[in-house]
Amino acid sequence: MGTRASSPLALSESKMKKPSWHELRSSREVAAVCALAFAAACTGALGDSEDGAGGPSAGNDGPATGSDPPPFQPAAGMLRRLTRTQFRNAVRDVFGVEVNLDALDADSWNGNFAVIGAATVITSERGVEQYHTAIEGAVDAVFANFERRDQFIGCTPSGAQDDACVRGFIQALGLRAWRRPLETAEVDRLATVASTAATELGSAVEGARWATVALFTSPNFLYRPELGAPSADGSLRLTGYEMASRLAFLVWNSLPDEELLDQAASGRLATVEGVRAAATRLLDAPAGREAIGAFAEEYMRLDRIGSQAKDSELFPEYGAALQAAMVRDMRDTWEVLAFDDQASALDLFSTTKVVVNTELAQLYGLDTTGLSSGTFEVRSLPADGPRVGILGKAGFLSQFANQKEGSPTLRGKFMREALMCMTVPPPPGDVALELPEPPADKPLTKRQRLEIHRTAPVCAGCHGLMDPLGLPLETFDAIGRYRTTDHGLPIDPSGDFNGEPVADARELGMTVSASDEVARCLVRKYYSYAAGHEERAVDGSVLNTLAASFEASGFNLRDLVLEVVTNEAFSSVAPQP
Repeated sequence: MGTRASSPLALSESKMKKPSWHELRSSREVAAVCALAFAAACTGALGDSEDGAGGPSAGNDGPATGSDPPPFQPAAGMLRRLTRTQFRNAVRDVFGVEVNLDALDADSWNGNFAVIGAATVITSERGVEQYHTAIEGAVDAVFANFERRDQFIGCTPSGAQDDACVRGFIQALGLRAWRRPLETAEVDRLATVASTAATELGSAVEGARWATVALFTSPNFLYRPELGAPSADGSLRLTGYEMASRLAFLVWNSLPDEELLDQAASGRLATVEGVRAAATRLLDAPAGREAIGAFAEEYMRLDRIGSQAKDSELFPEYGAALQAAMVRDMRDTWEVLAFDDQASALDLFSTTKVVVNTELAQLYGLDTTGLSSGTFEVRSLPADGPRVGILGKAGFLSQFANQKEGSPTLRGKFMREALMCMTVPPPPGDVALELPEPPADKPLTKRQRLEIHRTAPVCAGCHGLMDPLGLPLETFDAIGRYRTTDHGLPIDPSGDFNGEPVADARELGMTVSASDEVARCLVRKYYSYAAGHEERAVDGSVLNTLAASFEASGFNLRDLVLEVVTNEAFSSVAPQP
C-alpha cells in the first residue's frame, strides 16, 4: 500500500491530540492485508499462467469468442481497492456525507476500467492520508450533531472496555463496513481503541467516535477480498459475504445492505436462484440504476470531461455547469433507456432522448423553460435533427477533441476499440502526430488535412480504421456544438461504418444501432467490467452464452446484468498465483 509500518494501538499522551490513523490500526492487521494487496499488485492480478490462459487479451479482434473457444478457467482471486466512486458512495450511504472525489487517491485504469485497475493499484502514502481525512471528516459531521450521533450509535456508551453498548455498536457497524462479521479478537481490539480514547479524551462518546474512525480507515473497509473458499466439488467459490459484496458493488456501486448480508449468512447466495432474486431486488431499488450508470461512466470514460480544457475565446460557455451536464446527460440516458424504457441497448445509438440543464439545452438548441444549472429534465431532440444517440452527445464529442476542434481520429479510435472490440495499434514513434496548419489564405477542412496526413503509407493503415468512423461527426465542434462549416468551408460528413457508407452523423448512429457486432462487443465490455479483469481466451464460452441470451432478451441491459451475476464465472475464482 505504500504506507509506513503502523505503531501499536495507542493514543497520544495529550488528551486533546487526535490519534493518527497509524495509531488506530493493528500492526498485524495492516501488515497482513497490505502485504497481500501489494503482492497482488506486483504478481499481476490476472494471474498470468504458462499456458496463456491467465493473461489479458482484451482488445484483440475477437480471440475470446468463436465457435470453439477453450474451456473456461476462473481468474485468480484478489483484493480490490474501492474505486473513488465506490468509496464516496459507501461513505455517503453510511454517514450521509458527500466526499470530494478529487481529494482521494487516483484510480488506476486497466482495460479502460477503474474497477479492473482496482486489483492492481498501489495506494500511496499521501493517498492513505487522504482517505483518513475523508473518513474523519464524515465521522466528525455525524458526531457534531447530538441527535444524529445518538441515533448513529443507538445506545449510551459507558467508556469501559467491556461496554456492551460499544461492543454491539462495533459489531453491527463493522458488519456493514467490512462486509463480514468481525472476529472476537477484532472486536476486542476496536473496543480497546474506544475505551482508551474515552479515558484519554474524557468522553465515552469520543471512544465510540474513534472506534468508528478505526473501522473505516482499516484496510478491511478500503479493500474488497474476493479470494473464495473451497466448495463441495473442490473448486474455489466466493464465500457468501464475498458474493454479497461483489453483487452490491456491481449493482449499487456501494456497500451491501442488511438484507443482503443476512442472505449471505443464510447461504442463499450459494444458489443461482438466490443470487438472481438478490440481484433483482438490488436492481429494483433506486440505487439499482448504478448498475448501468456506473458502467456507462467508466465505459465512456466520462471522468475525463471535467479535466479537459477548451479555448475560452472560442468556447466561453464551456464551464463547470456544462461539463457536469455532459456527464449527467450520458449517464442518465443509459439509465433511462435501461430502466424506464426497458429498451434495446442498441437504441443508445439512435435515441433522441437527452437529459439537460439550461447550459446543455442551449448547446443542443432546445427550449430552456423550466430549467436551471441545477435542474435537469429528460427532453427529446427533433426527430429529423442531425444529432442522435450517445455518439451525438456533447459528453462524447467534447471528450474526443482538442482545445479548439474535434478529432475524427480520436472519435473513430474510441468507436473502433470500445464499440467494435478491435485494437488500433499505437503510431510509430517517429511519426509526427500533429496535423500541419494550412496557410491562412488557403483554408482546409479537417477532412482535407487528414487526407494529406494519410498519404504517408505508415499512417494510412491505422487512419483507415479510425477516420471514416469519425468523419461523420465533423458537423460537431470541440464541445459538441452543431456546425455546417469548417474554416468557412462546407463540411463533407460522409464516412463509413465497417465498410457500409454513411452520409452523416445521423446515419452513422442508425447504422451502429443495427450492428450485431456492437451488441457482442458491449457484452464483452460489460463482462470485463463485472468480472473485474480483462477479457481472456478462456472466457470465450461464457461470452458466447451471454451474447446469445443478450440477443434473445432483445438486448436488454437489465437482463444482461442478471445473466452475468448468475453465470458461474461471476462466483468462481482460481487460487492466488
